[in-house]
Amino acid sequence: MNLNLQANLFLYNGNVGDYYLSGDQKVEITKRTKKRIYLSSGVMVSIKKLNDNSIYLDSKSVKQKNFSYPIIHQVLRDIEGYLIYKLY
Repeated sequence: MNLNLQANLFLYNGNVGDYYLSGDQKVEITKRTKKRIYLSSGVMVSIKKLNDNSIYLDSKSVKQKNFSYPIIHQVLRDIEGYLIYKLY
């Protein structure tokens, strides 16, 4: 299975108390509602529907130099790294 898909499913299906490691820091799901996932790192992830069968995860954006990107990309990369770490 695709590692990016696994990271998305880990976050989407996660329950309060589930965590991943980002470097030496433990990031935990602290609160979950129907439309949002709150992480202990201060990141709030929104669950948005595209249509009846598909959703996507979104977050606020961070601006670096002349570029702006959603924080969710970094969160998913951290989860991918954690999943690889757990595998080995």
